[in-house]
Amino acid sequence: MEELPIDLEQLISFIDRPEGEPLRLLTDAVIASGRLVELGDDLVDHFVQRARQAGASWADIGQSIGVSKQAAQKRFVSGRPAGFRRSRRGLFTRFDTSARVTVKHAVQVAHDVGSPEITTLHLVLGLNDPRAGRSSSALAAVTRSPDSLAEAARDGLGEPRASSTTGHIPFADDAKKVLELALREAIHSESRNIGSEHILLGLLRDERSPGAMVLGQQGVSRTAVEAWLDENPINDH
Repeated sequence: MEELPIDLEQLISFIDRPEGEPLRLLTDAVIASGRLVELGDDLVDHFVQRARQAGASWADIGQSIGVSKQAAQKRFVSGRPAGFRRSRRGLFTRFDTSARVTVKHAVQVAHDVGSPEITTLHLVLGLNDPRAGRSSSALAAVTRSPDSLAEAARDGLGEPRASSTTGHIPFADDAKKVLELALREAIHSESRNIGSEHILLGLLRDERSPGAMVLGQQGVSRTAVEAWLDENPINDH
């Protein structure tokens, strides 16, 4: 195989900038790494579909990529019609069900109270939702009271506006940063997907955000959450 059309030096040049803060550049590199993984998946998908169209069996494809026939079918079919290519929309494509519940709840709260942006306080409410999986369980274990936590987050949002908002609500810069940090947490834990627990850890890493301050006031620390996650491991995210 010939050299790839892009190399490490080109990737470094793409990320690097003289005025960039080292930790911000590191976060950008982690995000870019995740997108390269997604692009690689799409690349393999493309040529799997081409092989299928050329008459290759799933057994042939599995042998070519070093997996069983069943594993190849599970990975590349998953109920999708032939030729379907997954759309990629940044970080959200890596969210598991618990992370999607978290963000969906945060968005819904923002709509309900008429917020112009989705902030870290909205994310706290999403993470505290009982349907949010591991983040909710961790918070229930380490906070003084999940109900008090939700009340404190809502108090931080201020009085609801006269009416709820409709249409798209953007993420505030602090919330965007948390979601980016969640990807770093997922990669650090060697998880392919981003779970609600990774969003929680990302939120606690940015201690100056309103959401992290509310968590701290309610007795939630990164150390306590990490300890709970270590004591309650799962095999797959």
